[in-house]
Amino acid sequence: MSKRSDGEAPEDPEAQVSEARTKAGRTEAVTEPPRRESQLELGGHLAYPDDGQLARRMRRIDGWLGRVEQVVLVALLAIVVLTAGGHALLDRFGLYRIEMKDEIVRAGTFAIALLGAAFASHQGRHLSMDLVSRRLSPRARLFLKVILALFTIVIVVLVVRSGLHLIEREKHEDQLLSTRRIALLIPLGGALIIFHTVLHTIIDVDYIVRGKTPPERMRSAH
Repeated sequence: MSKRSDGEAPEDPEAQVSEARTKAGRTEAVTEPPRRESQLELGGHLAYPDDGQLARRMRRIDGWLGRVEQVVLVALLAIVVLTAGGHALLDRFGLYRIEMKDEIVRAGTFAIALLGAAFASHQGRHLSMDLVSRRLSPRARLFLKVILALFTIVIVVLVVRSGLHLIEREKHEDQLLSTRRIALLIPLGGALIIFHTVLHTIIDVDYIVRGKTPPERMRSAH
């Protein structure tokens, strides 16, 4: 046992343990590697300090519509899961079947697919190959983005026309969740995709006109 000199305060074991833990925490904080930019970006939204008045207005409309789509997507997913799960439990333990289970699951899944595509357009999260665009300058990528957006609009218009033809062909069906009513989701989802794409294109053109380049997400090949 070590001796202590006269007048020296006795050592407190709890204080020593607390001090050791504090030093260890500081050491871990110092030695922890910095987070990558992609990690920082995944957890939040990009800031747009160079937005003009028009870009801010378009981005506000796009954000509001995206939040509505997100709420509807969650509600649709809950309906599909609860219907399928509830049917399985009732059929197993109560010998009761939900008569419209198949129609609800089919219509709900189709609606989730189309609305999810619209929400992906809002988020700009569609899969893409960046093998070409990553070799371009930020301003050139902005021009390329506008061209691809116009191409996307043309393709979606063709899909919407196909949906309208399907609706016209099935106009005599009168079931609650008939093929005709489900087909109505095609022009609705297409219209949302086109609307988001047009808003983003207006923002990009506004940046081009003002000679600015917006911040970009971390780019990687998919």
